[in-house]
Amino acid sequence: MDVEESVVINRPLEEVFDYVADRENLPEWSSPVQEVRSETQGPLDEEGTRFTTVAKYLGRSFETSFEVIIHDPPHRHTDRSMGGPFPQEYTHIFEEVEGGKTRLTEVTKGEPGGFFTLAGPLLEIAGRRQFRADLETLKDLLEAQG
Repeated sequence: MDVEESVVINRPLEEVFDYVADRENLPEWSSPVQEVRSETQGPLDEEGTRFTTVAKYLGRSFETSFEVIIHDPPHRHTDRSMGGPFPQEYTHIFEEVEGGKTRLTEVTKGEPGGFFTLAGPLLEIAGRRQFRADLETLKDLLEAQG
């Protein structure tokens, strides 16, 4: 399953990057994510940092460990799962656009496993809808803070 979605947020590039790269903010804008726990000392936005998310999807709760594999402020941030039922990689690409706005593109790659294997095609449709809704929530949240 490969999904790519973008949104333009009326906030400065660095502000959007800092908020999104701080994985402790995930539960505020990504509706499946209920909790984020740090597995390493320090901030959750540096390469090598590990964290666990508790997410609820299709009525089931899952814990998945992630590692930050790319942290390139203010342009790119990538996390890769280190297990769990759905191996995945999330890349966020940040671009400054006219008027001091930021285009955020989320690229998600992964292959469903376990419980999700049979639902692969449906997961892609649901995933697109979920990622689009999450980006719109993020946009609304950040623009309201401004």
